[in-house]
Amino acid sequence: MSVYPIGIYEKALYVKKLEWMLDNASRLGFDLFEISVDESDMRMSRLEWNKDKRNRVLRAASHAGIRLFSICFSGHRKYPMGSADPEIEKRAMVMMKQAIGLAYDLGIPVIQMAGYDVFYEPHTEDTAKRFDENLQKSVDMAAGAGIMLSVENVEKYVTSVEKAMELVRWIDSPWLSVYPDVANLYMTGCRVQEELRKGKGHITAVHVREAPDDVYLPFGQGKLDFDGIFQVLKEIRFHGPLVVELWNQTNPEYENVLTEAIAFLKREMERD
Repeated sequence: MSVYPIGIYEKALYVKKLEWMLDNASRLGFDLFEISVDESDMRMSRLEWNKDKRNRVLRAASHAGIRLFSICFSGHRKYPMGSADPEIEKRAMVMMKQAIGLAYDLGIPVIQMAGYDVFYEPHTEDTAKRFDENLQKSVDMAAGAGIMLSVENVEKYVTSVEKAMELVRWIDSPWLSVYPDVANLYMTGCRVQEELRKGKGHITAVHVREAPDDVYLPFGQGKLDFDGIFQVLKEIRFHGPLVVELWNQTNPEYENVLTEAIAFLKREMERD
């Protein structure tokens, strides 16, 4: 295994069936797999998979020789925990409980949560307060199942590691951590290396891709200082996974893209 395990976000793959994705990801050299539960009906329905389906996915991962590491849980964009609509808020918390149950049954240790209080409605002090309070309730639920919740910095509300760490300190639980996205940090105007330092001791994994991301750029050909990023990761003694977050669902050349991504990351790991 590499200095840092390398994971892959499922939308980085071109193949459609999840069981095939697992085999494909393992063959390409990835150590870990991140399942998406986004706001689409298809992926949201995963929260209601029956026991047989969950067992089939587990067997597929075992057969492929890849670990199910995390759920990228962005379905809360559609049903946010900070919503001003009590019915939407209620739905969000039901989904949270379902996501924890899904992670438990699949042996997934981490649920990555996008740090949106709301997405399609106006942000207010009240939406932020509801999100914070419901995050605390969610952490308590997750702790009971032995599942880590990890907040990703996004373009609204939790836009930085610093803000995510405010929540980590306020909730004060070993079951809440930070899941930085280095491209998101750059896109929101943050100083990437400084933000990573602020998460020292509380970073579960790191989403990696190049920035800006309005068009695809190979690693090392955009604006991110990956040399500096890896220096900081070593400085703060981070040893968790790097998860490649790309969107190749319509790209038949995805294997070349991912092979180059792994090679780039491994070269960076080997630098002094």
